[in-house]
Amino acid sequence: MKIYVILPILKSVFFEEATKKEYDAAARQGTEIFVKSIRKGPESIESEYDAEMAAPWVLEEVVNAEKQGYDAAITACMCDTALYGARQIATIPIIGPCQASLAIASTISDRFSIVTIGPEGQKGGVALLEKNVKKYGFESKLVSVRSIDVAVLEIEKRREEVIEALASESRKAMEEGADTIILGCTGMIGMAEGLEKKLGIPVIDPTVASLKLAEILVDMKLTQSKIYYPKPARKRIEI
Repeated sequence: MKIYVILPILKSVFFEEATKKEYDAAARQGTEIFVKSIRKGPESIESEYDAEMAAPWVLEEVVNAEKQGYDAAITACMCDTALYGARQIATIPIIGPCQASLAIASTISDRFSIVTIGPEGQKGGVALLEKNVKKYGFESKLVSVRSIDVAVLEIEKRREEVIEALASESRKAMEEGADTIILGCTGMIGMAEGLEKKLGIPVIDPTVASLKLAEILVDMKLTQSKIYYPKPARKRIEI
């Protein structure tokens, strides 16, 4: 099985290597992982604007994944960049980490919260995730979307501080009624296990969630319905 992981950000050797390492660690035996950044777009995604700027180049990589014979592709950002459009142009399964995480959380919990990132006073990332939860039909199970005051590009530099901040916000979510936490950024890769030990409740890493759903769909020989995700009409498009 071959999985094509699309990082919807400008190339960063660090992020590509870190992402590949975590996917390889989570992949079962026989699953091959290829990680590719987009050739144009933003260096991080923290708003609807960033996500839409990345979308054309994510779609380009989806086409490449299918042409190169990959079994599934993952748009590796919690905003699920270009997910619906990607499913329309592809016949292989296309997985969004946010939707995968929500689906898994709904099977192991009654109510959950998402803890994401975002500079204090700005709700771009929070609003984007709230929109996704509603779009995917999980609104009744959502307790809250909380955020810590850190930018995506600072996560690794402030790793220990980020973990403590995530734990603090997660405990507040638990007080509100959450029995499971979803990490709200794929940049938090590798932090779920430590947080789960601190909190004593399930913590879902969207990277692992998206990979495991991809493996399941390939095993079951299932892909997106072409009734709901019809192939677009052929026409001239310039970008």
